[in-house]
Amino acid sequence: MERVEIEILEIDEEKIKFKLKNVDRSFANSLRRVIISEVPTMAIDLVHIRANTNVLPDEYISHRLGLIPLDSSNVDNY
Repeated sequence: MERVEIEILEIDEEKIKFKLKNVDRSFANSLRRVIISEVPTMAIDLVHIRANTNVLPDEYISHRLGLIPLDSSNVDNY
């Protein structure tokens, strides 16, 4: 079995780019899931629409609002 290698391509305060070598896809996917779960995130959860004069249904608009990426630097304060 070959030794796992990690090559760091770029690193700064907000992100890191790296390349994994000699790993199984399932291991790489597991690592990706762990990294995603540890990043603090927040999203719009509840939406109250008073009047919708648009052709789009309320549920569609609410769903789209939930997909907007929000700055989560203070997520622990909420």
